[in-house]
Amino acid sequence: MAGRAPDPEKREKILSTAIALFLEKGYQGTTTEAIAKRANMSSSHMYIYFKDKAHLLFEAIIRMKEEHEALSTELAGNSVGLSNADFIEKFYEAQEDISHRVRFIASYALMPGSPAAVSNVDYNFSKVFMPFLKDWPEDLANQTASALMGISVGYFLFGDIEGSKAASLSVLNNAAASL
Repeated sequence: MAGRAPDPEKREKILSTAIALFLEKGYQGTTTEAIAKRANMSSSHMYIYFKDKAHLLFEAIIRMKEEHEALSTELAGNSVGLSNADFIEKFYEAQEDISHRVRFIASYALMPGSPAAVSNVDYNFSKVFMPFLKDWPEDLANQTASALMGISVGYFLFGDIEGSKAASLSVLNNAAASL
């Protein structure tokens, strides 16, 4: 007799609990037992949904990456027509709410020794700027988006928002001047 199919709501509860704990205590500081306890289930029950903690980390990073891309892309799309300065201000304002997630992603995705699956995720966040740059020539838009993403990663890792805003605005203005 076949067992019941895994419950998608339980899987989601485990994943959202793991994300919360990873952000709160870090990957190393979070045990599967702590995740299970907070999700109100046994550790063995979790393994129906995730084979191990590394798999949970992979799924958590994918989820956070997708959420960040969706929020940033929506912001960029809603910012079409803004001045460069207003766009940069809105972009960094929105990032403040989710910067802890991006720092978490960067700390595990870019660190030696991270699970291989985490290192193989496509982290091309620069595409979030493309809606704002949609009327630009493709090469210039791609170069500008990559430069803006590099600067914003500096903010996520080191927290210098004013320096990042100034550098981003300078890159955006210089690129726009070449149009």
